[in-house]
Amino acid sequence: MKAIGIDLGTTNSVVTRYNDVRGTASVLANAESETLTPSVVGMRERDGSQKLLVGRNAVNFAARNPTDTVVSVKRLMGRDYAHETVAQARDRLTYEIVPGADDDPRAHVVIAGKHYTPAEVSSIILDKLRRDAARALGEEVTHAVITVPAYFLDAQRAATREAGTQAGLTVKKIIDEPTAAAVAFGLELNDQERRRVLVYDLGGGTFDISILHMAKDKDGRGHFQVLSFTGDSWLGGDDFDHAIVNRIIEWVKADSGVDPTGDKKFLFVARSKAEEAKRQLSQLDDADIVIPAAYRMPEGGGLGDVDMVITRDEYEAMIQPLVERTMRLVQQALADQNLSPEDISDVLLVGGSTLTPKVYETVESYFGAGKVRRDVNPMECVALGAGILAGTMNGVECPSCARANEEDAEVCEGCHQSLTGARTLDAPKIYEVTGMALGIGAVRGAQQDAFVPIIPRGTPYPLPEPMKRSFNTTDGRRIRVPVYEGDSTVASKNTEQGVVEYELPQEIDVNTRVDVSFNYDSDRIVTVRISVPGTHMIKEMTLRTDTPRTLQPAAQEYAEENIEWRQQLTATAAETHRFLETHGEFIDPAQTLTIRRHLEQAERALHFSDDTECQRMANVLRKDLYGSGVASQFLLAERATAGAPPETARQLNNAVADVRRSYQAGNSELVGEQTRLLRTLIAQAFTERDVAEVDDAVDFDGLLRIDE
Repeated sequence: MKAIGIDLGTTNSVVTRYNDVRGTASVLANAESETLTPSVVGMRERDGSQKLLVGRNAVNFAARNPTDTVVSVKRLMGRDYAHETVAQARDRLTYEIVPGADDDPRAHVVIAGKHYTPAEVSSIILDKLRRDAARALGEEVTHAVITVPAYFLDAQRAATREAGTQAGLTVKKIIDEPTAAAVAFGLELNDQERRRVLVYDLGGGTFDISILHMAKDKDGRGHFQVLSFTGDSWLGGDDFDHAIVNRIIEWVKADSGVDPTGDKKFLFVARSKAEEAKRQLSQLDDADIVIPAAYRMPEGGGLGDVDMVITRDEYEAMIQPLVERTMRLVQQALADQNLSPEDISDVLLVGGSTLTPKVYETVESYFGAGKVRRDVNPMECVALGAGILAGTMNGVECPSCARANEEDAEVCEGCHQSLTGARTLDAPKIYEVTGMALGIGAVRGAQQDAFVPIIPRGTPYPLPEPMKRSFNTTDGRRIRVPVYEGDSTVASKNTEQGVVEYELPQEIDVNTRVDVSFNYDSDRIVTVRISVPGTHMIKEMTLRTDTPRTLQPAAQEYAEENIEWRQQLTATAAETHRFLETHGEFIDPAQTLTIRRHLEQAERALHFSDDTECQRMANVLRKDLYGSGVASQFLLAERATAGAPPETARQLNNAVADVRRSYQAGNSELVGEQTRLLRTLIAQAFTERDVAEVDDAVDFDGLLRIDE
């Protein structure tokens, strides 16, 4: 078994191997004798045949076929097509990004007419890295430690693990890039020396800040405790390139009046030239950007050339807002731990973008030049840390009896207890924390889209024991527990990890307490357990966030009916917009945000989704209309008044006016009493007209309720 470390980068990837004799890792050259492999996949078509190109070969051919050349695919890993990051990518990148087929919500990319998931594209890159490493080492490579940005969500980590598996690798560990860099730096520590380190990791596509305690014990083993991390998944060297591309576009418009933004080939070449200029401006005071025959002149004027100069001062002014964004995140990370710059002993600059003078000068100005370690290679240190881990992870220790077991063992050979969460032997000890909260979507008061954390942000993992919260059922025997990762109090604004469903057995009362517990292992895999205290009812499920999510069975049943759900959704969305305009002041602000989010999702469903998704969103909006507290009662009163006898209509109008006045006066107790009277009048009005009250048809779709 040969294991390697892989820094799977947005722009370039690096492979390392561990040397047992020296106790260090070294970088392996690829088949092109380069240490950096471009994270690029393209297609070459010649004489009717097609061939996938990877790395430098893909880059060299890209200008001739930019629409079939995939770059920066890391930014799409684990993302649904509807995610805002994917929308940004569609605006910037030259290749096509499309939704998955049928019920697969993930983003896909198109290469020569064939659809690939971002994980599949990454697996093509990883396969080349594996084969090149085997060639350099003269033996088969079977295992790897792969790095990811610290701020990658669980779905993105799972997609990275899946890419490794598809490339024929056993993924020993997915490790955060800043932590891997700290492991490489930790080789310099003296025994029993302690440091508090901040890792400033600005790569091609993502920015991470991690704060760690580092130490070596008396046996020389490194200990790395992650205190906190934060970051931005859309902030990196690509954005520096994009700023230069925008300047090139401005130059073309001013010089010729031509807008080249619709020309995919121009954009691809401009991006390549922008990247070259960025590197030059790290060394020189100006950079020439020359692109012969770059764009087509108007009215048959032939092809126009780009011939312009960007000075370092201009470039630094362009990227100043981006650098300031990184420093705001640095300040946030320090504040989260109640630390000041003086409390940091070392600052590690990681990622190729930290070679930009404006970047490292800004960091040095904030922390002091003496603390900023520029002697660590920013392009290689992440991969070196991964290589050290890959070579030193030699089995796992049973948490129950301390017996050593093989790395892929699921239960201990000695005591037969589960090895979930077991720590590795010999390797540096890494103590990580959750970057975001993990919890479920539930009902809280009048809000049907509340996020209830079960594992708080910043919790060390693997957990010594599951964490639990108690809930109550809301309606029927169906229990539906949607699991989310994020920090918003609104569940749907976070990232869905999966849904666990269960039907209560007949012997258990419908109105009962339900416990939901989460366990979180060292590979950041969450196991959800649903149980009813005092009974044998238990439902346990390990969430695989890298697999396609399907719509709920109830939604699929509706889809089989011949209903024009697009028309239904269009009408319901229009009614919801009117509802917000008319009664918005009486809706809880968090609920208002939820409704607006649902309206955005509804609009995307109308443009990109099938009837099943349109039906689902129509039902979601109906719940918003009739589950928004006082405002929903006003809506029902409007409907009840239409066609009601004059005296009933008068009573309803008076009751609505009373509730409005009390609400605006802030008298919540009186609002409650008057709303109950209003509900009674609404029910009477519907009864008189022999019409079912709309509110009665609205349920919570199996969500649990938390009473706090």
